[in-house]
This record gives sequence, C-alpha cells and structure tokens, in this order.
Amino acid sequence: MGLSKKILNFALWIVDILTFYIHPKKGRILFNSLTQKELSSDFKLIYDALQKEGIYDLRTNLIVFEKNIKGDFLYFLNCLKQLVLMKGSELVVLNDNNYIISTRKPKGIKVLQTWHACGAVKKFGNQIKRQYPIKNYDALLCNAQYWKHCFSEAFGMEKDQIYITGLPRVDILLNEDKKELFYEKYPYCRDKKLVLYAPTFRGNIIDGLKVNSFDMNYVSDKLGDEYIILYKFHPLLKNVEVRGDNLINVNNEDLYMLMQVSDCMISDYSSVFFDYSLLDKKMIGYIPDYEEYKTTIGYNVDYYADFSGPICKDENDLVLAILKQDEDQELRRIFQKKFMEYKDGRNTERVVKLIHQIMKA
Repeated sequence: MGLSKKILNFALWIVDILTFYIHPKKGRILFNSLTQKELSSDFKLIYDALQKEGIYDLRTNLIVFEKNIKGDFLYFLNCLKQLVLMKGSELVVLNDNNYIISTRKPKGIKVLQTWHACGAVKKFGNQIKRQYPIKNYDALLCNAQYWKHCFSEAFGMEKDQIYITGLPRVDILLNEDKKELFYEKYPYCRDKKLVLYAPTFRGNIIDGLKVNSFDMNYVSDKLGDEYIILYKFHPLLKNVEVRGDNLINVNNEDLYMLMQVSDCMISDYSSVFFDYSLLDKKMIGYIPDYEEYKTTIGYNVDYYADFSGPICKDENDLVLAILKQDEDQELRRIFQKKFMEYKDGRNTERVVKLIHQIMKA
C-alpha cells in the first residue's frame, strides 16, 4: 500500500470516529459518481424516475476524477465527504468501482452498482491485478444471463445478487431518435456514409492511458469522399485528436446519437458493441494486438467465436470490411440475444422496481 493510501485510510478512520452519530436515514438514496459532474445516462434516468414518484429522499455526490496533483487532492477530500454522505444513506447507487465501499462500507447501508457498460469484452475488476479488491456490493445490474459469471468474479459478488434488468440508458437508444440533432450540427454529413470509430483505451489511470488506433487518414483516403469517419475515443482520452480530410472529432458528442446516425461502427475491446448490436447495423472489429491482449489482460468473450462481423488487423482489411456488402444480419441477431436480452425499452422501469425491492428488504 502506497503512502497516499495510508494517509487516506487514516483520515477516513478519523472522520468515521468523529461522525459516530450519523446513521442511515430511512428512505435516503445517494447517487455517487466520480465520472460525472451532473446527472447523466443511467443515473439521470433512474433519478428522474424516482423523483417523479416522490417516495425517497434523493441526494447526489458527483465529481469527475482527474489524475493530477489537484485532482488527487480533490479526490482525497471527496472521499471524506463520500464517507459521511454514505453513512447517512439507506441506499448508495454507484456507476463505477468505489474505494470507500470496498474498504470501509458503513454499517446498515445497501449498495446498488449500476456499472457504466453493457458488458465486458476484456477482463476487469477482480479478474485482473489491481490496487485493492472490489467487494461489498449488494446488487448489480446486467443485461443478460451471460454476464452473471464474469461479473460475479469482477465485482466479488454472488450470482444471485446480479439482476438482469438491462441498463436504463438503452431505453434512450431504442426510444429517442437523435439523428436530426446531429445533422443540424454537421449538415455536410447528411448525404455521406458515416463510419463511427469508438475504441477503448490501453493502460490504466495509474500507469498512463493511450489508444491503439489505425491510420484513419489512410483508411479515409482509400474510402473516398463518399465516406466520413467519426471518431470518438474513450472519455478518459477525449483530448486526443487526429486531423485529416473526412475525419470528424466527435469526442464531445453523445455516443447514442452517433450510433443512430452511423452506417457502421469500428471498435476493439469496448463494450459499445453490445449497445450497437441493438440497432442491427454492421460492426467491425479492429484488433491488431489480439494475442498480446489475450496474455496481458484476457477476455470475457470469445472474440473469434462470438463476434458478429469482420475482424481486422490492418488498415487494408478495414477498408475491405467497410466496403463489403453487409451479410451478417443473422449473426448479429444471435450476438444481440446472447449479450443483450432486453430491447423492449422498459429497462428503467425494471431498475426502479428493483430499487423498491431493495429498499423494502
């Protein structure tokens, strides 16, 4: 354990002692996130649905963690704040792993992990080497029976604590058409074929992050002016930019809007494939480092057995895959049913019912 963690643990111990009088308040729900400054995505949908019912006392603690000296200090202070807020809540709702819950979960509270991805191609959480073991969650959302095994490993949970509700934000993908919002901002894209490139990152916050991208300018030149590549890197890499003709940086745009307007999507080990499968469009895997990634990180999905589209390892393969007539509809349907059971637009409703059950238990 590093010095910074020892200092944090000592400070948490002091705060815990000084707030001995704080206990869970009946009906209070805390939405806690280190990846958003305001309610968005699953958090906003769940919060708004609960607020409309008017049953619970809803609270939020929302920040965006940044890996620098200032960010580390603000995170330190927020951890102390988190502990106090959590001690006074009956239920804590998370969308990412949480140090306080895993190491010093307050007595008498319950924790719902919504997670921030529809699945996990690559191993994560307790499945890989990390600074502290993830544990102490009471309930977790997932999208299909398939995820129960690997999620129980990754989060240190029993399978019966994992609930197949579907993620609320998928309701937006299925129910809200955002295409016109995109074309109002990018009118020159209206008559083009749009290729969405949305890869995950390599590395980690501690050791550094990077993206293993293909030569987008080369691919764009080969495709010609009929095509435009929209690239959206992982939020932790949103400042990365590639300049070129027929390339558009959409790092700050809504992912689901981009999915709706695109004609096909390229990714690697990102979970965005699972969301995209619901739209029944061409999906292309770009994985030049498959063998290396297999030995260093590992997979929860058998890429070559389960993936429903072309798998490419260089730029020329990508060009051919993009231009090739789409012949993978049936494979996509199999893929979607295996990894995303619900497409009825009622995921938020199921999650709210689950929260009612948790609060009554």
